[in-house]
Amino acid sequence: MNRQKIFAILDEEKDANSLTELCSELLAEQINTWHDLRKAYEYLKDIKARDLPCKGSSVRIQHNPGRVKSSTANVDNAHINSRPCFLCLNNLPEAQKGILYRSTYLILYNPAPICHSHFTIAHLYHRPQSILENIDTFLNLSHDLGERWTILYNGPRCGASAPDHLHFQAIPSGFLPIEREILEEKNLTQVKIYENVRILHAKNIGREAITIEVHDTTAITDELVEILTNMKIMVKTDEEPMMNIACFYNNEKYRLLVFPRARHRPEAFFKEGNERIVVSPAVVEMCGVIVTPAEKDFERLDAQTVEGIYREVSLSYF
Repeated sequence: MNRQKIFAILDEEKDANSLTELCSELLAEQINTWHDLRKAYEYLKDIKARDLPCKGSSVRIQHNPGRVKSSTANVDNAHINSRPCFLCLNNLPEAQKGILYRSTYLILYNPAPICHSHFTIAHLYHRPQSILENIDTFLNLSHDLGERWTILYNGPRCGASAPDHLHFQAIPSGFLPIEREILEEKNLTQVKIYENVRILHAKNIGREAITIEVHDTTAITDELVEILTNMKIMVKTDEEPMMNIACFYNNEKYRLLVFPRARHRPEAFFKEGNERIVVSPAVVEMCGVIVTPAEKDFERLDAQTVEGIYREVSLSYF
């Protein structure tokens, strides 16, 4: 453990207020001491965004050149195995520090933010991205950070730019358009209800989404196991099926939003010249914020194109 990377320590006995306060203190320190992060936050002020009404949902297009590495990341096994892992402790930027969380994770400010206070929560040790084995931490983060934050997970084959190193993300609540849409009953079909658990199918939003609403974290795990098991059968794989997950915590209730995926990137991503569209859907995009590193894509994306991208990458579950 490189103690110089530890800004503060939070264990199980400290409450969510302590964690939120520590995050604010960390940002102030990092803006002051980490030049690249300070520049990234200055660039955030000039990022262009526009809202795009789509069929059944609202999408925000964001032009963010700072996300080009994430959007175009080479995630094939040969490349991953040949490059240094940028989330491993010894490879972090010299000025980067984090909050040691529950002895095994480091809460870090993302050097290529999509919004103010964009965190990456990375495991201290190099191990593959996987949700089931680490769902407890995912839910603990949602609880400990509280209702002001949304916790995010990208599967290793559909959005994680470091699929070889376990990590989550956190962004402020209210940033993602889908947060409003999944609260509207007209967009939801109840699939199953028992005790305090509701399973809902988000309909008419242009992509497949499964909502699990529950107070008991054990029930979330059970439902997630069922979803992953069914998806493995559907796509004929023994590996973790492609999916993105967002978690919202409010009034002692967890709302887990699962996006089953059919493919990582749309066909247009692999085209050449002017026909190429550099959009690589990860959890943020599935939640309604389409990040475009290229300005020409920001200018030309329309509802028909976005709806087509969602159809390509989504897997029909129900």
